[in-house]
Amino acid sequence: MIKAFLYNTRDTQKTAYIWNTWAAMLNSFQSVLILMIISRIDPVTDAGVFTIAFAIGNLMLTIGQYGIRQFQVSDVQEKYSFREYVGARVITSSLMVVVSFFYVGIHYWTGAYDLEKSIAVFLICLSKTIDSVEDVFQGRLQQRDRLDIGAKAMTIRLLGYILTFILSYILTKSLIMASLLSLFVSLFLCVVLNTTAIKNFQPTVVTWKAENIKHMFMECFPLFLAAYLVIYIGNAPKYSIDAVLSSQEQACFNYIFMPVFVIGLLSRFIYQPLIGKMALLWHKGELRSFLSMVVRQSAIMIGLTVFVLAGGFVLGIPVLSVVYGVDLAGYKTELMVLLLGGGLLAYTSFYQMILTVIRRQNWLIAGYLLGYGLFLLLGRWTVEQGGILGVSVFYTIVVAVIAVYFALVILWGYKVRKKQIKNT
Repeated sequence: MIKAFLYNTRDTQKTAYIWNTWAAMLNSFQSVLILMIISRIDPVTDAGVFTIAFAIGNLMLTIGQYGIRQFQVSDVQEKYSFREYVGARVITSSLMVVVSFFYVGIHYWTGAYDLEKSIAVFLICLSKTIDSVEDVFQGRLQQRDRLDIGAKAMTIRLLGYILTFILSYILTKSLIMASLLSLFVSLFLCVVLNTTAIKNFQPTVVTWKAENIKHMFMECFPLFLAAYLVIYIGNAPKYSIDAVLSSQEQACFNYIFMPVFVIGLLSRFIYQPLIGKMALLWHKGELRSFLSMVVRQSAIMIGLTVFVLAGGFVLGIPVLSVVYGVDLAGYKTELMVLLLGGGLLAYTSFYQMILTVIRRQNWLIAGYLLGYGLFLLLGRWTVEQGGILGVSVFYTIVVAVIAVYFALVILWGYKVRKKQIKNT
């Protein structure tokens, strides 16, 4: 029955878009939905712990995924075997668990976290490890042009995780119990769904070489570092606010900051199904068709950003106030600035994917290090001088600088490729 549900598809492309959209929605809004319930029961302690835990979990997830997904999907010549991709993911996911444990342990040992907060944060990091493991199977299915199967599996797993977390928290009023029960459900669904999904796509090459995995890590290191810096930059305003302002202002910023990542996640699931096709066009030298796809996706993302800005202007503050049960009327300007920053953040993610496809990922690090450096130097100062509005404007400027830099590198890479084709 599970196999029939996953495999029976008449139009794989259409089904992939539909189910991928559902997966995108659940992945984008899972923290919003869960926090909406937590804030009604314990808006101070548990809401704050969950917000930070989810941010830390996403940061640790970059270690587990190591930026390999886009590289795997765009590996149209299968330079590395699926077994090697799985081997690499076992290593990175194990490292993710170890780093999470030591991160939480150090904070507990120094007194920054109490025991309950430490356990809750670690459990949520473990739930993100499941995302990391599942991602390599999703990449294989997308590489074989069956994203529809992977999207179905991901949708069901995320739905099970979210519902279990919400119901468990309502019944137990315990963040630890909710995190633990939802972790078990997510793990069970991941194993059942993904082992079934991958059965018909076992690789013809069953051997793997440790040397190849080593080379893969070296090639994808810029992608990993870039992904890590992206998450850090995304949370940098929270660190700056935490150092200067009160916990109440930190909480309010978290509430209006939440839609920023939603734009990025939604846009990611819009363009992600096209990675394989774009990689093939680039490999074949069909640059005009490649450029057309880039322009078309850019236009879609502009439309999405404008739509979100319009919706945020009219409904943003009232909806967020109702959702979290907090009066946010004084933060409308900050919200609009952050939504614009969210649109620009979506562009940096899209351009990162393009740079990976054209194999210019080594240039990613410079752009993100630039943003990282700017926040280290000026982040706290902007909060001291301008409060939440000041750091919101600064965040948007930093993301805009990174996006422009990536666009220039893409244009340069396009011209180099065009010249190479012309000379052959």
